[in-house]
Amino acid sequence: MTTRPLPRGLAPLDEESLPGLILRLAYRLERSPARIAELCSLNHHQSRIPAEYLIALPPERCAPFAAATRLRANEVSALTLSRISGTYPPLLTARMDGNRNTSAASKQWAAQLSSRYCPECLAGDNSPIQNLYGGPWKLRWHLPVVFSCTIHHRLLVHNCPNCSGVPNKPGNTERQGLIMQRTTSGLHPAQCRHVIAPAIGAKPAPCGTRLDQNVQTNTLTDMDIPRVLALQQRIDRRLFLDHQHSEGAQPADHHYFHDLVVAAQLIRLSWPDSAPFAPSDSLRDLIDQHVAHPSNPPSTHRRPSTMWAAPQDPAECAALLLAADTLLGEDHAADPTLIDRVQPLSTVALRRHAPNVGAALRRMQASPDLARALTPRSNGFYRAGGHHHPRQHIPSRRSQFSVQHVPALLPQAWTSAHFRDLLERWKDQSDWDVRHLRRVASLKLAEMSGGGTWPKCARELGIPWSTAQHSLRRVKEKLTPHHLWPLLEKSLEDLADHLDCDTPRIDYQHRRATLRNWRLPDADWHELIGGLGPFWQSVTSPSNDAATVLIWAEVTQGDHLHSPLLESLRESRHSTHHLVASINQIRTPANRKGAKRTLLRRIEAYATRLAPSCDHRSTSIAPGHTAPQL
Repeated sequence: MTTRPLPRGLAPLDEESLPGLILRLAYRLERSPARIAELCSLNHHQSRIPAEYLIALPPERCAPFAAATRLRANEVSALTLSRISGTYPPLLTARMDGNRNTSAASKQWAAQLSSRYCPECLAGDNSPIQNLYGGPWKLRWHLPVVFSCTIHHRLLVHNCPNCSGVPNKPGNTERQGLIMQRTTSGLHPAQCRHVIAPAIGAKPAPCGTRLDQNVQTNTLTDMDIPRVLALQQRIDRRLFLDHQHSEGAQPADHHYFHDLVVAAQLIRLSWPDSAPFAPSDSLRDLIDQHVAHPSNPPSTHRRPSTMWAAPQDPAECAALLLAADTLLGEDHAADPTLIDRVQPLSTVALRRHAPNVGAALRRMQASPDLARALTPRSNGFYRAGGHHHPRQHIPSRRSQFSVQHVPALLPQAWTSAHFRDLLERWKDQSDWDVRHLRRVASLKLAEMSGGGTWPKCARELGIPWSTAQHSLRRVKEKLTPHHLWPLLEKSLEDLADHLDCDTPRIDYQHRRATLRNWRLPDADWHELIGGLGPFWQSVTSPSNDAATVLIWAEVTQGDHLHSPLLESLRESRHSTHHLVASINQIRTPANRKGAKRTLLRRIEAYATRLAPSCDHRSTSIAPGHTAPQL
């Protein structure tokens, strides 16, 4: 069926929303908004105008609406929030379909059907058309992050000065749609559409108060208004950062609004511990008022959806977002102190609220830097207990090296160079304690570069879970009583900085994969022991298998006790006692003399020659592969 053009139309005003245009058309044509929607093919069953049309018009509705209003397709699209979905990511996942209420979109800070407003903007610009039908109900006013008008330098208003009703938020059982009281005609677009309680015997009637004549003044101090407007200007620049508004501008940070919302929730959940981030006492009082007496829920029982929604009151919302902005800092993507600000608040919020609240906070989208700061930690590592979350897979620092560049057992040279201060202050350590420290350091480097909890890092490095757990427990027991754990973290950060600059890097993961099935060829073994004289012939004497394990450990910088050869013996339920004893005949300091010392040096030289061969191979070395000529 062909849609006929309306007898009289109106050109959309700058930033005008779809419900705003329908209200102006209804007033001009002296029809109800429901009738205008029907004539424009926007009607739904029960004459309801679907709420989801605020986000975007379905393709099958665009052409009839354009024909009825004599608009082009791009003008129709500009009436919906789809025009800024590219710069305001929460809109991309917002849903307001007919089978849902709108609380989900509100909870996500995506959009709200109720609209804040600026009375001066609604009054118009004194042009003839706006003097007749009023100024625009702006699209941006439906966004929770828009709380002030930078044109008129004032806070927006969220309710009617007469009846306190919120525009387009029914106070009764009416289902919320694009326009409330849609069948009521004769109201100016700027008039309040809420029905006020009638006198006895009278019929219900709309409030009808002109919102464009609202004389409410700012509730903020003269000192806070510039702060609020400055934040709103930064937000507006990001919302409307496109070729039309900013030629040659840089793309917006995709994570900015996600991080701002997450920070606002964290401020709220950790209040009053987060109070120092409110820039002034008056702003702190507003947040305190919101947390103590939230403006969102109509009852004393806060539903989960309203608990997460943005404050309706623009002053409270501005105060909350200013505190969130202060918490994040100017350039938190490159701010190493972000974690120091966020972690204490995150800990408080998770401890203070029910587990489902903490889980909901962790599920919110955030940038990698903020996600790192939010993720719970235990002794410097991502907490391994409970349900695993995608954030735990985010590297715990911005690293230039990757997890494949981390050996399973920190090389002794790295330990000596970067852990000297720690080892000097650690008075009672044994050789095994240092070995545990080297293993823990490798686990932490894996988390820094590849993310994940320590069990995941252990799997990446080929370290058995029980071994990793034992090393972590041992190091914790040794360092914590002497308050040395911060020094360990500092040493690890120094080492990570060194690895960031160290090129070319060794791919230890590739080396482990290459030598997984490798065995030292018999010919090479005989060459290694050539001229050394016969060793004492017993089950624990130096052997080909012992040399295989030591060469693997040297090339991969791994723990010889976790070499593939020993692991295969364990898996087949064979004893490793004799092989481990044979290895110790070569590597332990007490045995490093005479022929055994010479053999150990030859093994190290063999490993040095074998390593480049591993680095340049795309497949594993088969058993019996011969290394370059010694």
